[in-house]
Order: sequence, then C-alpha cells, then structure tokens
Amino acid sequence: MKGFSRTLFTHTMEKIMTIYYNFKISIIATSLAVSAAYSANAMEMKEIGNFKIGDGEGYAEMLRYHAESMSLMVTASETGTIERLSIQSASNMTKMDALDLSGGDVTAVAVHGALVAASIKADAADAAGMVKLFDVNGGEIATFPTGPLPDNVAFSPDGRYLLTANEGEPSDDYSVDPEGSFTLIDLKSGPANAVVTQISLDDFNAPSGGRIVKPGSSFSADAEPEYVAFDATGKTAYVTLQENNSLAVIDVEKARVAAVVGLGVKNVSRIGHDMSNKDNGINMKRWPVLMMYQPDAIAAYEVKGATYLVTANEGDAKDYDGFSEETRVAKLTLDQTMFPNADTLQKPENLGRLKTTTTMGDTDGDGDHDIIYAYGGRSFSIWGSDGTLVFDSGNAFENIIASRSPEVFNADGGEAEFDDRSDDKGPEPEALALGEIDGRTYAFIGMERNNAIFAYDITLPSDPHMVGYMMPSEMHNSPEGLEFIPAKDSPTGKPLLAVAYEMTGTVALYEVH
Repeated sequence: MKGFSRTLFTHTMEKIMTIYYNFKISIIATSLAVSAAYSANAMEMKEIGNFKIGDGEGYAEMLRYHAESMSLMVTASETGTIERLSIQSASNMTKMDALDLSGGDVTAVAVHGALVAASIKADAADAAGMVKLFDVNGGEIATFPTGPLPDNVAFSPDGRYLLTANEGEPSDDYSVDPEGSFTLIDLKSGPANAVVTQISLDDFNAPSGGRIVKPGSSFSADAEPEYVAFDATGKTAYVTLQENNSLAVIDVEKARVAAVVGLGVKNVSRIGHDMSNKDNGINMKRWPVLMMYQPDAIAAYEVKGATYLVTANEGDAKDYDGFSEETRVAKLTLDQTMFPNADTLQKPENLGRLKTTTTMGDTDGDGDHDIIYAYGGRSFSIWGSDGTLVFDSGNAFENIIASRSPEVFNADGGEAEFDDRSDDKGPEPEALALGEIDGRTYAFIGMERNNAIFAYDITLPSDPHMVGYMMPSEMHNSPEGLEFIPAKDSPTGKPLLAVAYEMTGTVALYEVH
C-alpha cells in the first residue's frame, strides 16, 4: 500500500499555514500543469442527429453503444427504463424499444458483446441494489444483488467481470448511513453460475490527501464510490470516491481493495479562478484557497505498457438535512494571522460567496480556519496508476470559455445566468469519454453547468493539448454521459461522439473530424 500513498504536506502544519499572498507554498508533492496548451480547433464536433427521450431531468443520463445493432442504450431514471435508440441513420435517430427495469431507479448501463447490464438502486438508503443482465433485445438473463445505491457499473475489457460502485448515500436525515462498497460479478462460468462478491472498505482509513467528511464516521461509512474504470488487462479497476477526494484501487482477481489513494489539492494562489458570482464580471484571480480534485467520471488508457487514469474533477459536498458540511467563506471565522485582511476577503465580490467546508481547515484546533478549501478541481487530470499526478488542466476550462463563450461563463445550464456558478464549482467537469483516432488518443470532457464539451489530445500523458471545443445548441442542456464511437463501428464510417443531456432529456450525435 505504500506505493499508493504520498505525503500531502511536505512541511509541518505551521509551515503549511503560511499560505497567503506570498504565494510561495508548495503543498502538492507531484507536478501540476497550471494551464493546458490549446490551439485553434483542430478537431470539429458537428451535430448530425438528435433525439428527445423525455421532457426534463432524468430522461437521458448515461449511455453506451452496441455496435452490432448500431444502437444506443440510454438510461432514463425518470421512467425506470433503458431506451434503445437506433442510429443506423445517424441523422434520423429512432426509438427501437425500451428495457423495463421495474423494481428501482436505473443509475447506469454497460454493454459488452450481446450483453447489457443495468445498475439499479432501491428506494431505501440502506437497501441492497441490483444489477440486471439483459440481451440486447431486452430479454432478461439474470439479476445480481449489490450494495446500497450502485451508482455505476462497468464490464471488464474481456467481459468476464462486472463491477459496481455502490455509493451508499445516507438518508436525508442522516439516521441511516450505509457503507460505500463494491460488487464484483464473475461471469466466467456464465450468468447462471456467476460468483458475486461484495467488497468492503472496512480495512481502510482516510488516506493522506483524502478525507473523512462527517466527523466521527468510519471511512467505509463515509465513502461514496462513484465511477468505475478497468485497466486494459481487466485485472485492476479504479473507482472514484468523489466526496472523499480519493481513489480506490481494486484487485479484481483477488476480489479486494488493494489500496486507497488520496488525490491531494491544488493551490489557487498559483493559477487563479473566478470564485465569486457577485463580482460583476469574469475575474480570474489568485486566491488563498486549496481546491480538492474530487473527480466524478474516470477512464483508463495505456501508453507503452503503462496505465494512466483520466478524471473529470467535478467536486461534491455532503449536504443533507441531518448533516451538512457546506458553508460560505463569509461565515467562517478566519485566523487573523493567516488572513490579516479577512474582512476584505470575506466580501461577496471576493471570496465571501465561495462554498467551502466546515470540517477542514482548522489545522491547530483553536476554533478558527487556517486554510480555505473549495470543492472540485474545475479541471481534468491525468494520473499514473499509483496515484501520481501527471497532468492537470488547471484553469484552462474557465479561461477558454471566457474567451470563446463569455456569455455563458460559469452559467447554470439552461438558465444561462452569467457567472452564477463561480462560487460553486464553476463549470463542473463531469462527463468523460476516451477515443482513438488515427493512432492518437483523445479525451472528451463535458461541463455539466454551461454545457461546453472539450476535446484534448492526450496521446502524451504529460503534455495534453486542447484540440476541440463545442458549445451545443440551445435544445441540449447538461451533458451527463458521453460515449465515443470509433469509425469502424460507426454508421457513417467516421468517428462519433454520443452525448446524453440530462436536463433536456435529449441525445445528440456529433461527427468528429
């Protein structure tokens, strides 16, 4: 496990507290790219077709492609179905049928060969979820139990394994807080003889660079596994623990957690972000703030035999009626030594509106805050398989949106209120897909709030470059799921990007060239 941990702080806590306007501290033990290189659009993402599944949130969330039938499997939690859309005629998408998932709320879908897997959560917070296995025509094959709230499901590359990330969210009053967990389904001997293993985090504490959010909770209860990615061999899987700013490493063959990696923080005093929705403009400033990465989606790819992980660093807090960590900087008692101009910082046009946590930042236990933390990295990152940070896009998303689509800078989706999200995770990078075109690897990252989709060439993990930028038409809002379709499997013979837009219940196809 030592290989998967790293020291977040390189000096004593007293020295760490020198964070302020001298901007000289170094608290991340790995390299950080503070901005991403980008060029004029070398890649175009042109919409060639769309389909409206429903009329609002929950009608189009996650999606996966079945190449043989040229169909998209799209989760619609609002109706408890997986909608099957034909894209044989990409410009005229049609609904084929729907897989009825009665018995719960569908959260994710995975496809391998002729098999379709759907993860389904129960109504009660502590009730077991399930994975239902279908053939592509909707015939139900098997049902497997999971831990509470399976939020994501994925096949291993060879189709032998299914793995779920069981988020285990608490009840709203926090009277029930089930453990976050993982369910591994081994299909080697066929669905009827599948071996189902529930994998726990009981043996782990919060890693260095990670956190327990609710004071007094165990790490396993506090953890909320979010998203799954297998490596190319299928022997190792990686699962984001978003709220905990951590990553779980799963040894698939041994059906256990091999390690938990803390992802650390990045220093806004070095790069600058807009952190106020009351500053009457786009103001990318350096502030005495540390940002937790807190990724949502994760994907893995291989370069020269080495595995690299790509994450979309959305950010998230625990905010329930029974317990909430959220507050605004204006409501903190800031340490006067660390923040001698606290009154100025806490004005709404500066840092006062920024959402932060009450559970971190009092490093000396005297009741005031010595460090200010923000939710989410507002970026995408590339990590080594051991959790080493290889690249981070820094503030590039906000800078590029400010340059190319300033009217929706940190806007909130369809409401499109300029600058409305600067105090609350910015553009919120959430959706992610990887694809290979002409021997080069690309990452597509979708912004949940202002709808932008970025394309980066990540062939060289240490030196990605932005090659494409797209703002969808007004009929699409909040990209939740992305799926890359390679040219060999595409109905047009060209690479496609399929996008599920949660807030508008629409699915769009973009030709990538």
